Amino acid sequence: MAVYRLNVCGEMCPIPILRTKVRLKGLNRGDILIVETDHSCTTQALVEAVHKMGHKAEVQSVDNGLWEIIIEKCH
Repeated sequence: MAVYRLNVCGEMCPIPILRTKVRLKGLNRGDILIVETDHSCTTQALVEAVHKMGHKAEVQSVDNGLWEIIIEKCH
């Protein structure tokens, strides 16, 4: 298992979702992708999209106005 980061701060949907999909394609099963964002609406949309892709995701607030979405690639 490896851990990767993707910073999408300042980007609005659907760009963070598209960038996350592309990044996940290059990862192996069990790898973790931490997506950093500064838009609360992105957290909700991204978690929904990741679940629809069949992966696990959870949101953590790391600072005022900054979130991390921790994604585990499941297949």
